[in-house]
Amino acid sequence: MIHTAGETVFRLFFVSKVCLGILGNCVLFLLYTYNSVCKPHLQKPIAIVFMHLTLVNALTIIFESMPFIVSSYGVRCFWDDAMCKAVLFLFRVTRGLSACTTTFLSTFQALTISRTPAQCAWLKSQSSFCILPSLFSFWILNSIIYFHIIKTVESNCNSTVMTRGFSHPYCQTKFGRDTQTPIISSIVLRDALSLVLMVAPSLYMVTLLYQHHRRARHLHSPSLASQPAPENKATHTILLLVSCFLFFHCSNNIVTMYSLYTLEKLNKSKGVLVMLSFSYPTLCPFLLMKNNRMVSRWITHSCYTKNDPL
Repeated sequence: MIHTAGETVFRLFFVSKVCLGILGNCVLFLLYTYNSVCKPHLQKPIAIVFMHLTLVNALTIIFESMPFIVSSYGVRCFWDDAMCKAVLFLFRVTRGLSACTTTFLSTFQALTISRTPAQCAWLKSQSSFCILPSLFSFWILNSIIYFHIIKTVESNCNSTVMTRGFSHPYCQTKFGRDTQTPIISSIVLRDALSLVLMVAPSLYMVTLLYQHHRRARHLHSPSLASQPAPENKATHTILLLVSCFLFFHCSNNIVTMYSLYTLEKLNKSKGVLVMLSFSYPTLCPFLLMKNNRMVSRWITHSCYTKNDPL
């Protein structure tokens, strides 16, 4: 199969981005795991959420990019029906889990830094015990929402008819408009609820940070006010995560909804759209590393060991 220079460059960039995203998420997941096993007294409850986010992000990148990388090398009819159902189901579930976990991060951090009255202080103290049940419920919820994939997705190796649905090198959807509407409605409802629960706490955190900054400038010098506290640094990181997620997730959903109602498969731009779909999972670990003291200490120790003369 002959590729143009532009296609070759794009394929190399695509593979590099996939490798970078998987490596970043796996490294951060292993660092959090090491810290929770070897230094549990230093581990904060929110670290469990970060571990879960990096895990589902890595899985999302793998399940989304694998078929497009294989097909870019000219491999045809690589998957049968069972493979299509399994991989696409896992991809959709992990992608939904990424959205739910980011929403939970925003809500959890807003509750952590909030000024709750004495009557509601118990809610903040008990919030850490809700982490594991919440993450487990996200798995159940997304598995139910995307269970239809097991029935509606099949391999396109033996098909010559282009059906409505997403653009995929090995798989296609086979549902009609009568079953398409409730499926899309459930996805839109979940996304709308996630966006509301994500944006509202984020706006609340922005308000608190602004009030804190004004109060710090009033009580201290501007130089002291510019020095963020650890909780404020974590809040800034989560706000940055939410902003990136909103941009990439909404852009991808617009294109996905369009592809469900048209026969046009966006062949010329589908590579760019695939990269857009896992841009957030790729950027996420590096945004988390930015203000992570554990990563900073590890990098400092590595650099010191490398430069230390024998």
